[in-house]
Amino acid sequence: MRKKIKEIISVLILVALLAPVIVYAVAFVVDGYYSSVIMSGSMEPAVQVGSIVVTQKIDVDNVNAGDIIVFHRSDSKTLHRVIEKIVENDSYYFRTKGDANEDPDPWLVQPEQVQGTLLLTVPYYGYLLYYAGTPIGFVLMVIVPAALLIGNEVKKIIKLKKEEKNEENLGNSAAN
Repeated sequence: MRKKIKEIISVLILVALLAPVIVYAVAFVVDGYYSSVIMSGSMEPAVQVGSIVVTQKIDVDNVNAGDIIVFHRSDSKTLHRVIEKIVENDSYYFRTKGDANEDPDPWLVQPEQVQGTLLLTVPYYGYLLYYAGTPIGFVLMVIVPAALLIGNEVKKIIKLKKEEKNEENLGNSAAN
C-alpha cells in the first residue's frame, strides 16, 4: 500500500513538472501556435516574469483594444496589450502598452507585425526552462533524472532475472 502511494505521488510530481514543458514544446510543432518565456515585467500582473506564454495566430482584423498581442520589433518579439486601434484611410495600426508601464509604447504596431494573441500563460515555469538551458541545469534536470530512470529500470531487470533464476532452481530441486 505504501509503495503504491509513493508511486502515485511520484507520477503526480512528474506530470506537474512535465505538463508545462510539453505545452511549451507542442506549440512549436502545431501550426499557428507559438510559445515563449517572458523575461520582462512590462505586462505584470497579467503576465508575470518567468511565465511560459502560448500565443495563437489570429486574423489581425479581429484584434481590438484590450487584446494582448505578440508582435515583431526589429529582431525581438514583444507581448503588450492593445489600447487603441487607429484607423486611417484604408489601413489601421495598433497602439500598445505594457500593463505595468505608465506610458503607451512610442511606436505604432502595423498589422503585418502581429504574430498572434495570448492564449495561455503558465506562471514561473519559464524559469525552469531557462535554467534547463544552462550547463548545470541541463545536468541536474536532464542527465540526473535520466540516469535515475535508467538505474531504476536496470534494478527491476536484475530483480526479475534473479526471480526467474530462483524459480528455475526451485523447479530443478523439486524434480530431483
